[in-house]
Amino acid sequence: MRKLTALVAGMTLAMTALPAAAGVVITQKQHVTSGTNARDSEQTISVQGNKQKMVTERHTIITDLDNGKMYVLDPKAKTYFEIEFPPQGQMAAMMAASTNAAMNFKKAGSTRDVAGYKCSDYDGGGHMMAGDYTIKECFSTTAPGAEEFAAFEKNMADKLKSTGTTTAHGEIPRGVPLALNSTMKMGKVNIPGMAPDQAEKINEMMAKRPPVMTSTVVEKIESKKLADADFTVPSDYTKRDLPGPGGMMMKPGAMKMAPAAGAPAAGAAPAAH
Repeated sequence: MRKLTALVAGMTLAMTALPAAAGVVITQKQHVTSGTNARDSEQTISVQGNKQKMVTERHTIITDLDNGKMYVLDPKAKTYFEIEFPPQGQMAAMMAASTNAAMNFKKAGSTRDVAGYKCSDYDGGGHMMAGDYTIKECFSTTAPGAEEFAAFEKNMADKLKSTGTTTAHGEIPRGVPLALNSTMKMGKVNIPGMAPDQAEKINEMMAKRPPVMTSTVVEKIESKKLADADFTVPSDYTKRDLPGPGGMMMKPGAMKMAPAAGAPAAGAAPAAH
């Protein structure tokens, strides 16, 4: 009995000595240009387990894979709306265009040093609702939180694939992205559910816009234990209805790098980010 008691006590001490599962917090700087217009912003992405939070100047987006929900918060108005995840219907079609972009990469063969860590470049490109795009993203497997981040991305991608939300067949890079460069050429906009006359007017306007160029670079990345409250909607926020067709669009790579705070300049409608 004494040996059993000692064994249980030893196991208990060993378990309490293990470090708690940590998350990762990524601070990014982003520069967006479109013709003579330019915008600089800062944003953060936090990941822990099956939860992610992206904070931009205007909005906060929380993705909870365990509960199957995405929450888009407006801190200024203290309101939010929620989306089923994986999404259904028109929202699924809109997200598919972005996630196909974010999951359709090929290794470029070049490497860089960003924020003090080596990363490998991957190229992607194609067509989504707002037009044609090209993207280069640099992933690191040695930066803090790389495994945690990659695990979340894989879980998110698997859930999308299981429902047919995405049809991407390219390589999904391992690790955490440290830099992103993309160019979006506005083309024929195709937003599910939008009236033909409204789509035609938007297409006429978009055709006159110069390409949108986005550069996102990680300034700081750290591994740390995050509180559960960091991934929940504050109790004083009011729920509102989901925006209609065209009220929310995601950019290529939005799963890995937070979208531009100045969404209109980046070719996305402002309601989402």
